[in-house]
Amino acid sequence: MTRERKTNPRSLEGPAAPLVYVHIPKAAGTTLKNLLAEVYKPRPVIFFTPRTGELEQVRALPANARRQIAVLAGHEPFGYQDLFRGCRVTPAVITVLREPVARVVSLFRYIHRDPEHPRHAEFVEKGVTLEQVYGDLHLPAFDNHMTRFLAGRRAFNKPFGLLTGEDLEQAERNLASGCRAFGLQERFDDSIAWFARELNWPAAEAGDHNRATRRSRSSDVADSDRTLIARHNELDARLYEFACGLFDERVS
Repeated sequence: MTRERKTNPRSLEGPAAPLVYVHIPKAAGTTLKNLLAEVYKPRPVIFFTPRTGELEQVRALPANARRQIAVLAGHEPFGYQDLFRGCRVTPAVITVLREPVARVVSLFRYIHRDPEHPRHAEFVEKGVTLEQVYGDLHLPAFDNHMTRFLAGRRAFNKPFGLLTGEDLEQAERNLASGCRAFGLQERFDDSIAWFARELNWPAAEAGDHNRATRRSRSSDVADSDRTLIARHNELDARLYEFACGLFDERVS
């Protein structure tokens, strides 16, 4: 039996563009980027890598060329949507958040696992532990990184341990009023459904894309490590709690 698909009266307009994806590391990014590539093909979709100059190259393009970009996504903090200033278009900003302890655990394991990560050799050769990450290395990526990303460039560049309640408030404002929609990795199907409704995507289900929720658990982490991570990510915990409440409100 074939299911009849209802027609979206806005479907002829196509997916909302340009779309700016603030990609917080280890928060369903690969999964979502694969979906974005499908939804927006064959239009220009740019997944840039920080520190390689790609974003600066895009910024240097004339306005009519920037206006043609359908998706711009990368590990860049909130605010780089200003790249479309002067293009006579209003970009839609999205992001995805993740429970903070699970995100840090995933990042820690990823660095140990991936030879392409800049710190992989150091982590493997020295057998870096979470205690050393927080006690010796003081890596900002393990310190309220979601708050850093969503509060903007000024907060993003602060040294380890120096984020404040004001940075959290800015992150909450940017999430609530600066993002057209946002997702939660632990509720990925609901997130994709919201993106589809809000951004006029064609009927889409997470389907095979939904690997993210299966990787989100951190139940096998030692209690001492969970406590350590939580102590250094209190702002992210508050941001995530705020995001969960706002998500429930807006999705319903």
